[in-house]
Amino acid sequence: MRYFILIFESTHHVLKAEKVFTGMGIKFDSMPVPKEISSDCGIAIRIDPALFDEHLITSILKKSDINFQLHEKIYK
Repeated sequence: MRYFILIFESTHHVLKAEKVFTGMGIKFDSMPVPKEISSDCGIAIRIDPALFDEHLITSILKKSDINFQLHEKIYK
């Protein structure tokens, strides 16, 4: 299954993104940052791209002044 993994600069940005997504009814999961993406410990957000496209997610976060990196990951 393919997912978008969002990585943030700080815990503050993660919490802000969670609040924005929840307010807009966007379903997501919070998870540890996958080791393949970053060795730093931290929290990431996982979103199913079948539900929300990359352009929508990117524009929502940019309008909310949330800095992030978007990665795609496939889980078997």
